[in-house]
Amino acid sequence: MNSYLNCPQDTDGPMVFQYRVMRFRLTIFVVIWVAALSLAQGEVPDPSDPIAGRDHWAFQPLKASVSKSRADWSRTAIDDFIMAGLLKAELGPVSDAEPRALLRRVTFQLIGLPPTPQQVRDYLEDTRPDAFERVVDQLLDSPRFGERWGRHWLDLARYADSNGLDENFLFREAWRYRNWVIDAVNKNLPFDQFVLNQIAGDLLPYDTIEERDRQRIAGGFLVIGPKVLLGNNTNNQRMEVADEQIDTIGRAFLGLTVGCARCHDHKFEPIPTADYYALAGILTSTTVMEQRHMLGQQRVMERLVGLGAKGDDSDATYEQYWRDLPNKKRALKEAKLALDSLKKKDGEGLSVPEQQAKVDALKKVIDSPPAIPPRAMIPCDVDSPGDEAIRIAGQFDRKGEKVSRGYLKVMSDEGAKIAEGQSGRRELGRWLTDVETGAGRLTARVTANRVWHHLIGRGLVRTVDNFGRTGEMPSHPELLDRLAGELVESGWSMKALVRKIVLSRTFALSSEHDEASHAIDPDNKLIWRAHRRRLDPESIRDAMLVAANQLNLEWTDSTVSYLGDQATAVGQNKNRRRTDFPCRSVYLPVIRNDLPELFEVFDFADPHAATGARPKTTAATQGLFLLNDEMVMDAAEAMEQRLGAHSDDSEKIERLFEWTFSAPPADDERDEMLDYIRMTTNRLKTDGDPEPNKRAWAMACHAVLSTSRFQYLE
Repeated sequence: MNSYLNCPQDTDGPMVFQYRVMRFRLTIFVVIWVAALSLAQGEVPDPSDPIAGRDHWAFQPLKASVSKSRADWSRTAIDDFIMAGLLKAELGPVSDAEPRALLRRVTFQLIGLPPTPQQVRDYLEDTRPDAFERVVDQLLDSPRFGERWGRHWLDLARYADSNGLDENFLFREAWRYRNWVIDAVNKNLPFDQFVLNQIAGDLLPYDTIEERDRQRIAGGFLVIGPKVLLGNNTNNQRMEVADEQIDTIGRAFLGLTVGCARCHDHKFEPIPTADYYALAGILTSTTVMEQRHMLGQQRVMERLVGLGAKGDDSDATYEQYWRDLPNKKRALKEAKLALDSLKKKDGEGLSVPEQQAKVDALKKVIDSPPAIPPRAMIPCDVDSPGDEAIRIAGQFDRKGEKVSRGYLKVMSDEGAKIAEGQSGRRELGRWLTDVETGAGRLTARVTANRVWHHLIGRGLVRTVDNFGRTGEMPSHPELLDRLAGELVESGWSMKALVRKIVLSRTFALSSEHDEASHAIDPDNKLIWRAHRRRLDPESIRDAMLVAANQLNLEWTDSTVSYLGDQATAVGQNKNRRRTDFPCRSVYLPVIRNDLPELFEVFDFADPHAATGARPKTTAATQGLFLLNDEMVMDAAEAMEQRLGAHSDDSEKIERLFEWTFSAPPADDERDEMLDYIRMTTNRLKTDGDPEPNKRAWAMACHAVLSTSRFQYLE
């Protein structure tokens, strides 16, 4: 299962190797467990047989399901399916969420920000029957939607601003891919085109240079993964890069661990090793690496391509300068020696003025490096694309039988029709969303389930990254197929699917507890209530900056341009990534091995691997972080200054609750807060604080930002 294990240990750091060993041991345990279970049931199947594997539910054609029961409670077909499941279990839904709670929920879910006090007032005063629908459409049309939902995809794309692993070199141009994703989501680029652009954007036709560059930037999906750079055999690196891409494509689009078939036939899924190397041939016929200047020498790094009409020339001029620099420096040294000799009247040939001019000219060239031209991380086909040989035990230098380039046979019998001299990436990109003869039905199910997961809190298939045999069955299989089918029928419109789900009554349920329902369905698999969810770290930070009136909503480019070639250096790292930008959190630096502290504490995605569902933890360190982090304290002080515009204490409390909870305080909450302000002010005055009242209000703001009510959606 672990496709890296047979690579030489010295190509990775000890921590990476230990991690791989741990994964391998876990795999062996699961293999033994599954085998024992099969034997106990009297079965000894070949789990990697792709033909037999087609019986698995996730690989079946989509079924046009209709719920048999139409409930009065329902608003949409989604609700019919949910109610049918509840009735079968003799359960019923809880009440609907209060309007304020629902507005806060949908606003955070769609744009990652709280509703403004004015938006709350407008919604509460809107008596039209389609008031909520109007709010949803406004949120879907907001440029903030792409920033929120683009981040979901960036988790799957293992986005980062650095390479990570052994030499954590900066990905100086990664932001272009990040912003392409955000823009594509805002424009509602059909998901099948979204996929194709990322797999083969550099190979697609175009009408303008701008269109060409947009499509090529999308191909950064293949380039942006982590790579072992130090002391790695070129042929080994080639196979490792393809393996990482296969693993990412399998998890991100198909919800399958395709990479586990690198060393042997898959132990759980219908993926033989031959199918793995059929895909590998497509990706080893693609290159994402090039030799270029880095840290004063020529190294094999991520491939960068110039943008714009003269991008190739600008990039070539830039790289030529650095290639020539060592020779220029040697020439300057020799010219200076010759100049010294002439000045001592020991030299022959040029006069001193001529030699001085030569020295000055060389020095001017050396001291005037060209500016970094606009570039992007872009793949390309190799000069001679071709099929790949199976690697025995996954080892790059042990070649077996050659396999024709193609796809996973469990999805279809049709082979790949790849033109001569082409890698096959265009064909792969189309196959991934081809519902009839490709993997489209699985991709549609996986994608629809992820949208449901982000909006409802858990997927219909709770193992959102695993649709294989070791994953969970869907709780509502007919509903999943209905959503997947509607996604395809809508022209793969993600916004249409999001809209459909949030306008259901299921989405509008409250999160109130019901003891009887909990006794029957403690995990809420049947969705008798809404899942109470903590905000992700980006939303926590952005909401704090909104409350402090400090959030800058402008489009942001690079936030790593000030870093050196190594994003994190060996030893003391004096030039470290910053997080004090006023921009939205989606634009903050994502440095592999050095994430922002807020991200680390509050379960950000692991940027080394495709992540469809972030971990969910509750730990004391999270509370301690909020109480001690400088950014949180700065936001609290800014909130206090903002409250200074209001002289009445009751009005201040009203505004504070509106900014943080999107709701006014209850009478007891107002009284408790007033008592706290009075007591704290008196204590600070006794302690000699020069501005005790201001300090007391800042402490109150800090306390509110640290509450679970601020951090959670009801």
